[in-house]
Amino acid sequence: MKTKYTWLMLISHWIMILGIREDAIPQPPGLVENVGIVQSHLTADEVFLTYQLTDSSAQVSAIAKESTFFTVQSLDQLFWCSLTAFRKKLKSAEPDNFTVPGEILYLFLIEPVRSFLNGRHRLIIVPDERLTGLPFEAFIRNDCSTAVDNSAILNYLVRDFEVIYHDPAEGWNESDHTDPEGVTVTLDDSRFSFMGFSPTFDKNLQLEALPGARSEIGEICALFRQKGLPASMVLGECSQKEFFSAIACRGRIVHLATHCIPDQANDKPGGFLFSACTPRGKSNHLQEALLTMDDLKMMKPEADLLVLNGCASSGARLKAGILKSSLTRLFLRAGVRNILSTLWNVTDQLAKEFMLDFYRSWLSGKTYSEALRDVKLQWINRRETAMPTVWAPYVLTGR
Repeated sequence: MKTKYTWLMLISHWIMILGIREDAIPQPPGLVENVGIVQSHLTADEVFLTYQLTDSSAQVSAIAKESTFFTVQSLDQLFWCSLTAFRKKLKSAEPDNFTVPGEILYLFLIEPVRSFLNGRHRLIIVPDERLTGLPFEAFIRNDCSTAVDNSAILNYLVRDFEVIYHDPAEGWNESDHTDPEGVTVTLDDSRFSFMGFSPTFDKNLQLEALPGARSEIGEICALFRQKGLPASMVLGECSQKEFFSAIACRGRIVHLATHCIPDQANDKPGGFLFSACTPRGKSNHLQEALLTMDDLKMMKPEADLLVLNGCASSGARLKAGILKSSLTRLFLRAGVRNILSTLWNVTDQLAKEFMLDFYRSWLSGKTYSEALRDVKLQWINRRETAMPTVWAPYVLTGR
């Protein structure tokens, strides 16, 4: 293991010295359609980054308010090995496992446009389907010639930028930008500022009870009410998927703290788990309590922010490197403007603490992306939460 690590370090340093082969083109040749529309919605601090990958190259289009940049980046086996290793090792607890792949991915995907990003603070990233589910925030900029063992002082991308993801299948059009991010809710508003859902689960389902989720919803509600904002929580057996579908449209921010169940081996669809509403005397079945993709297609939640605080709640379904479907994609199509979700499993207590910190930051006046970056930097600077295993799974998708 030590030998492999040393070999990768030598290669990464060699790349930094010789540079990565690229061809810069002043005008993007049609990689992003409707460049003018994108630019009309950008601020001076934002860059819209689009990635398209083939087996041998990465096309990167960068659009700012007044300028554009396009580059074709050559890819080799080192990139693909690093991509696989980063996905797998990012979840481990040892910095050596993810540091080198994180540095290499930065060199291939960020370094070619780094000079274009100077002076800007927010990245809106449209990843290629083979990059879906990859937390760019955890890419590492290596500005020194020696390895860093302390994960708290690594130069993660999140130190330099706020990061938002935009779904590859969703267009960038006028309907996406009718309201500013972080809509202010007043007391005379007919909608709730915050609406939280936390189900309870019958022991027959053989699932963790998630006691932290119930207190999470209650404490978040308290934070909103302290600010004089209307908040509602639906807990326990009342938190059924039919009830969620019926009233979720009343929340500006809708927060769901529950299990996210993956697709089953017998072709039964996965989804978000609610309390079962099976009549008394009959056994509860997992499928009856799931909010599935078919259910999502019929919903109109229209939330400004939907928080899916469960295990791997972003719900990307990948097969042979091709994105088949995504739970977040369906919510976006249903009318949700922004979604905060997780890329991999999170523990009950840490999930609660992360979201409380997020809402405290947002309620202080920050935008969603500012608040998310603020929490991640706070956690990076604390030894017990510095590893990206803890903070990197949370990603913001939308606008």
